[in-house]
Amino acid sequence: MKKAIVLIAFVVLGLAQAFAQQVPLYSHYYYNQFLYNPALAGSQPYGQVYLINRNQWFSIPGAPRTQAITLDGPLRSKKVGIGLGVYRDVAGQFNITGGSAAYRYTLDLGNSGNLSFGLALGAINNRIDLNDINVQDPLDPNIVSTYQGTTGFDANFGLNYEIADFNFGIAVPQIIGNELSYTAIRNTISGEDVRYGLARHFLINAGYNWDLKGDDNWFLQPNAIVRVTPGAPVQYDVSAMLNYQEKYWLGGMWRSAYAVTAAAGMRLADQFVAGYAYDIAVHKDLSQYTRGAHEVMLGYQWGGSVMDDPELKKKFKEVDEKIGKNDSDIDSLGNEINKNRKDIDENKDNIDDNDDELEELKDKIKTFDQFVEDFKNGKIKPGSNNVYTFNNVYFETNKWDIRTDARTELDNLNEVLKTNPNLKIEVAGHADQRGSASYNKWLSNKRSNAVRDYLIKNGVSPSQLEVKGYGEDSSFPTLDENRRVEFKIISQ
Repeated sequence: MKKAIVLIAFVVLGLAQAFAQQVPLYSHYYYNQFLYNPALAGSQPYGQVYLINRNQWFSIPGAPRTQAITLDGPLRSKKVGIGLGVYRDVAGQFNITGGSAAYRYTLDLGNSGNLSFGLALGAINNRIDLNDINVQDPLDPNIVSTYQGTTGFDANFGLNYEIADFNFGIAVPQIIGNELSYTAIRNTISGEDVRYGLARHFLINAGYNWDLKGDDNWFLQPNAIVRVTPGAPVQYDVSAMLNYQEKYWLGGMWRSAYAVTAAAGMRLADQFVAGYAYDIAVHKDLSQYTRGAHEVMLGYQWGGSVMDDPELKKKFKEVDEKIGKNDSDIDSLGNEINKNRKDIDENKDNIDDNDDELEELKDKIKTFDQFVEDFKNGKIKPGSNNVYTFNNVYFETNKWDIRTDARTELDNLNEVLKTNPNLKIEVAGHADQRGSASYNKWLSNKRSNAVRDYLIKNGVSPSQLEVKGYGEDSSFPTLDENRRVEFKIISQ
C-alpha cells in the first residue's frame, strides 16, 4: 500500500511539476528547436534526423519515460521546409503517442530579418493500461477492460522571427483544444463517456548566438523558454551553452521550481551529433527521493553541414549584408552596364594589340587536357604557375548556373579528385569588366561556389576544394572567356 501511494504521488507531482501540461518535456530543445516549433522545420541548410530518449526518476517504478524522433529539412527553395515528428510519453499507467507532419514558409524581410510560419497536423493517442495496478474492487466496471484508449486530431502552429544572431519564436501545441472520449470508461454518476481534454499550450522562446571573439570559433548561446498553460503555473527555462566551432558544446539550464540541468554534446565525423543532459531535481518534495533525469540525443545530418569552412561562411555573410545595404546600387547596375558597352566596344581594338601578352598568359593558364597530361606524367607542382582553365566552363552574363556543355570537363575533374584524395585545388571564379567591382567580386564568388557545389554533389570531398572569387578580368579576348572558372593546384 505504501509503495502504491508513493508511486501515485510521484506520477501526480511529475505531471504537475516536470510537465505542468500535456506536452512532453525535453532538455535538447535548445539544439533541435523543431521539437516544439513547426516554424523551424527545415530551417537549417541541411536535412537532419534526431532520436531522443528521456528517463525521468529512473530509480522509481512507473516513472515518466519519453522517446521522440524528428526528421526535417529544406526543400529546393530554402523558403520552404518540411518535417515529421513522432513521440511516446509514458507515466505509470498513462501512455501518450503522437505524430505529425509539419510545413514551414519563410518571408525574407530584407534588412529586417526573416519571419517563418509553421503548421503541423497529426494525431494523438491516449491509452490507460491497468495491468500493473492493484485495486480494492477488481470487478469495478471502469477497470474490467485493462487497456483503454482514445485517438483524436492534433495541430500545432508556430512563428519564428530571426534577425542577425537573434531569434524569437512562439508555438501553440494542441491549438485546437479538442476533447478525446474514452468510450470504454463511463462516469458512474452521469453515465456519459469520460473525456480527456487537450489543453492549448503557449511556448515562447528567445535565443542569441554571441560570437565571443569574432572569429566564428567560440560562441555563447543563451536561450530562454516560457511555457503557459491555462489552469497551470507558468514555467520557464533559462539556459546558456558554450559552443566551439559547432563541434563541442557544454552548458547548463535552470528549470523553474523543478530542476537544474547539466548538458554537453559533440559532433562525430562531421555529420553525426550526440548530446547528453542530466536533470537534478530541486523541488523540496521530490529531491530526497529522485535521482534526476537522464536524456540522450543522437542525430545525423546530410546534404550540407555546419562544418563547412567557417571563414568562407563568414565572408558570404558579409557579402550578403553588403548586397542588402546596396539595393539602390544594384537597381542602377543595368544603366551602368549599358553606359559601359560603348567603352567595351572601343577597347576591343586595344585587346587585339595585346596578342603577345595573351600568348604569354595562355602559356601560364593551361587547359584541362594539359592538366590531365601533366598529371599522368608527374609534372604537376603546387604553385601559382600551375593554373588550369577549362575549355567549356563559362557563364552567361550575370549568371552562375552550370551549363550543360561544362559538365563533361567537371565530371573528368571529379574523377581525378576522387581517385587522388590528397590532391587539393583552388576553384577560382572570374567575371568580365562590365559592372561595378563589388558586384563582380560577388558574382565571381557565386560562380566558383557553383562549381564547388557541383563537385561535392558528385562525390568530391569538401576538404579538397577551396573557392575564391577574383572579380572582374579582361585577360581574354572575349567577354565570354572572362566569365570563367579556372583552378590551380594547392597541394597533392
